[in-house]
Amino acid sequence: MSASASAGFEDGPDLSVGWIVDGTSYSGTLVGTDLGGGLYSYAATTSDTGFSIDWVMTVNNNGANGGFQLLGSTIGVTNLLGSDSEFALSILMPTNFGDGQALYGGSVSGTLTGDGEGGLLAGLGGGSSLWSASVDGTTIAQLIEDPFQITTDPFGSAAIPAAAFGEPIPSLEGVSPLASMGVNLDFLLGGGDTVAITSTFVGQIPTPATLALFGIAGFKRRRRRA
Repeated sequence: MSASASAGFEDGPDLSVGWIVDGTSYSGTLVGTDLGGGLYSYAATTSDTGFSIDWVMTVNNNGANGGFQLLGSTIGVTNLLGSDSEFALSILMPTNFGDGQALYGGSVSGTLTGDGEGGLLAGLGGGSSLWSASVDGTTIAQLIEDPFQITTDPFGSAAIPAAAFGEPIPSLEGVSPLASMGVNLDFLLGGGDTVAITSTFVGQIPTPATLALFGIAGFKRRRRRA
C-alpha cells in the first residue's frame, strides 16, 4: 500500500480516512494545507494490489464560529482486478459545535467509467447506500440507497444521478456535533472500472432567526435542561 498527503498546519482539522476493499481494512490520517479563512485542502492517493483511490477534499472549518462546517470531497476509485470488488470508504472530520442544535445538508453525484466489458456500479445490500452522512457516529442521511445499479457500454461512461438532503442546504435540524461529522461510501465496482464520486456535507449553528423559522428553539432549550 502507498499513500501520500499534502503538508499542512497544526491548526487545521486532520481527517481520518478508512477504506475496506473486499474485506481488507486500511486507514490513514490526512493533514490539510491552509488556504486561509478557515479553508483547508487535502489530497492523497492510496493503492494496493487490485485498487487505487484518489482522495481530494476541501474543508471549511468555520462551523464553531457561526459559519459553515463543510466537508467537500471528490473520491476516485479504480478497480484494478478482473473481477468485481466491494469498497467501503469513510472520511471523518473532527467537529465540535458545543451543546445545542445544528442544521445539516449534503449532496452527491458522480461518474462511472467502464472498461472493455462495460462498467458496473451497484449497492452492497443489507440496508446500505452509496453515500451516507453521520454526526458523532450516528447516521443522519442516506443518499442513493440500495438496491441500485448503474452500467455503461464498453469503454463508456454514465452519470450517477445527483441526490441531496436538507435542501436548501443546510436545513435538516439535528443535534450539534460534539466530536465529528463523517461521510461513508459503500459500493460494488466492476473489474477494470473507475468511479468518481463528488459530495458535500454541511453543518451550521442556526441563527436565532433560523431557530424561530424552523421552530426548534424550544427543542434546544429542553435539551440543555436535560
